[in-house]
Amino acid sequence: MIACDTNVLVRYIVQDDKPLALKASRFIESLTSDDPGFIGTIVLCELNWVLKSAYKIPKSARLSTLENILSVSVFEIEDSDLCIKALRAYKTGKADFSDYLIREGALRAGCVSIATFDKDALKEKYFSSP
Repeated sequence: MIACDTNVLVRYIVQDDKPLALKASRFIESLTSDDPGFIGTIVLCELNWVLKSAYKIPKSARLSTLENILSVSVFEIEDSDLCIKALRAYKTGKADFSDYLIREGALRAGCVSIATFDKDALKEKYFSSP
């Protein structure tokens, strides 16, 4: 199994750099459920952030992209259960995907709350001001 870095996923999704997009497409389209690509949680967070900040892609399209990545069998997702929970919260919440992923990981570890200064996260359950 080979891990996918954020920049490979970005090139595949955005197709803005033709030579790199072609390489990314060849790589991703060569993956199978028997020989999947690994995607770490940090890669998903970075992907969401890059699509939002650099490419100004709306939240609905980013949600769709993350849902697709989490649902295809050609990817092995690190902590997929946490990612799915975080994505569900991100759909309706005001905080960022990464905040919900942090929350889900903290809750799984037995934490009772997450100390943060993030104003959007503070509106969500289990986040608190330090």
